Amino acid sequence: MASPAAPGGTAPAAPAAVPNLALSSYDPSTGTAVLAPSGCSAPAARTATRAATATAAIQPGELIDSPPTPAAPHGALLAVTGVQPAADGSVAVSTRPATLPELLGGSSASLHSAVDPGSFQVQPQIKGLQISTDLGLGSGQGTISGGLGLTANATVPLPGGASAALSGSVELDPSIDFSYQGGFAGIDPQQARVGFALGAHADWHVSAGLTGSVPVKIPLATFSAAPVVMVGALPVVINLNFTLSADISADGTVTVDAEQSYDGTWGVHSDYVKGSGWTTTTDPGTSTVSPLQFSISAAASVKAGLLAEGSIALYDTIGVKASIEPYLRAAATGSLSVSTANPTPVVNGSLALYGGLDINGALMARLAILGTPILEQDLPFLAFHREWQIASLGSAQSAAPGVTWTPLNSSTGDDNLSAYLKTRPDWDLGAAKSSCPDDSRLIGLSFGSDAGLCTNATTAGLWDASHAYVVDHGGTYVGSDWAPGYAKDQCPAGSFVTGFSRNGRTMGVLCAKSATPLGTSTRTVWFNSSDNRPSAASGGDFAYGSYKGQCADDEYIAGFAYSEPWYELWAARPYALLCQKLS
Repeated sequence: MASPAAPGGTAPAAPAAVPNLALSSYDPSTGTAVLAPSGCSAPAARTATRAATATAAIQPGELIDSPPTPAAPHGALLAVTGVQPAADGSVAVSTRPATLPELLGGSSASLHSAVDPGSFQVQPQIKGLQISTDLGLGSGQGTISGGLGLTANATVPLPGGASAALSGSVELDPSIDFSYQGGFAGIDPQQARVGFALGAHADWHVSAGLTGSVPVKIPLATFSAAPVVMVGALPVVINLNFTLSADISADGTVTVDAEQSYDGTWGVHSDYVKGSGWTTTTDPGTSTVSPLQFSISAAASVKAGLLAEGSIALYDTIGVKASIEPYLRAAATGSLSVSTANPTPVVNGSLALYGGLDINGALMARLAILGTPILEQDLPFLAFHREWQIASLGSAQSAAPGVTWTPLNSSTGDDNLSAYLKTRPDWDLGAAKSSCPDDSRLIGLSFGSDAGLCTNATTAGLWDASHAYVVDHGGTYVGSDWAPGYAKDQCPAGSFVTGFSRNGRTMGVLCAKSATPLGTSTRTVWFNSSDNRPSAASGGDFAYGSYKGQCADDEYIAGFAYSEPWYELWAARPYALLCQKLS
């Protein structure tokens, strides 16, 4: 589509009053393009007439805004610099790359949109891979609601003559973020955003014998789509690409058989504000990974993960790239087998088993298409890393059945893991909130984010069978000033904290009635200026990059104190925990 736009104009470009043209060829190295009337059945005389009309109408400075075509697989946004008729009646033009401000002027748009699974092109990278666009209800632990899916059952070669057996199912639910607010006189934007989110559900099984310390990444499939979003009457082309890989590594010689379940959503976006420049934000979402089966035999450490690498581009200019890897990591001497069918496995030797989540990536500094300042290198953003301990066993020990460490995060929406509360009315309407699984209690909070940590260590099933609970705002049950100068939420005697909420400058505490008598010995744990956790704290880094407070395994949170940091006066943050003995 050819669209005229005066450089520096405040209005978006309008469609040209010329015959309907399509980009039939384009050479990015020279900027030469050919436009031909769409449709191939018109008589030659009529085609020549239309081409002559187009040649006369198209002028230097007008724009070509093309959706993806064989000539430009990623779409094209070009400014015409010269026009001449071609011998076959089409129109040849010389071009330069154009920018969105030239196309959109002072207009604005904001959207978060799911990408149609059927629009993806999928390239299998291993044999035995089956592709579907709606998996329906899966047979694994994850809840699969429909999307872009794959199933695999294959054996792939590894370096050194070894091999790995891979099987399982993965379902992806991708979406895109795009916003644009044009600047005065259409020179550059006042604000822009480009990013993507990915929901995923997987049950994944890898079995391999590994030697050495070199990580092995096995590409499974690549996914690509080019959705076109409309800003008024003008299309903007967004290109989304993912590569899914099995990632396994070992330190030593090890035999591993790992089956993991993953459920979650995550995202990354880069934002531009005129005067401040670019910032990139990682949204770790509510990702969880857990073992369905894990067997290891070695004196070594091993890691098995499912790696998703993605990028989003405007036309052919990449904007953001990122990767996520939920994984299981074990350090063992001897052998161990963990299985959902066997809740009390026995270790011959010692083992520590962890679940983890890594997110890495960068804003690509080549976003010239947005008309923003160009840098010469990528801008890495803060990586996200969370790891939590699943089991720690010594020789001839059995795993304590049901011991769990569950991270919470309500930074992007409610994170309610209580099965009982999901059947009840909203326990703090209008607030962002998190609640622990029904057999767990809250044991940790973060200062700089809406993250927490739950466990049932030492005492499981602490909630009374009646499931009685209360929500406190403003210290109704505070008996002494254990955090002078700060607002406090506290549970009544005989109850423990199992959830927390935040509504702007106030916070709330969810208190569950205890099934057994609780202790009375308390202490205040401050964590607003540094981590304050037990020296051998379990649960991993549940709030990467933020200060964290955590009670001991034989304690529970009875309340917390909060205020607003000087740099974030609109958001309450917890500063201290009231830790109390379980008995």
